[in-house]
Amino acid sequence: MVPFLVVVAGYMMLLAVLAVAAPGIGFTGSLIDLVPGAWRDGAHVPAYGLLAWLVMLGLRRRGWPLSYALLVGIACAVVFGLWTEIAQGLTPGREASLHDLLNDLVGAMMAGTLMIWHHTTQFRWCAFASTMRMNLCHLMKGTLRR
Repeated sequence: MVPFLVVVAGYMMLLAVLAVAAPGIGFTGSLIDLVPGAWRDGAHVPAYGLLAWLVMLGLRRRGWPLSYALLVGIACAVVFGLWTEIAQGLTPGREASLHDLLNDLVGAMMAGTLMIWHHTTQFRWCAFASTMRMNLCHLMKGTLRR
């Protein structure tokens, strides 16, 4: 669990550094200038979706029920997004945006939807695989050389 926490914390640190980077100032600021503004707004969806997915995946691996993992993962991504928007508002050359926070929520909700889809298809695949194993002898009948 500790390596997983390091991955999540490192990713959160990356998001925080990018949130407070002033455009045109320093290395990260020059990188931000290379990305068009519309892409920067749209980047919130996959960035915070990945954060929510990582949190939900970590909680599911610890044995949390799906509903609790979804709630905590989405809440974690949105609260962290709110924190980064506040930090962005305090940074010279940057501004806080409700639109960015809504994009964070959309990304987290998409990650939750993917987690539900993954959970339901995993159960269907397990049922299919167990049925295939039970019927394997019947399926292989007459195909083996003696």
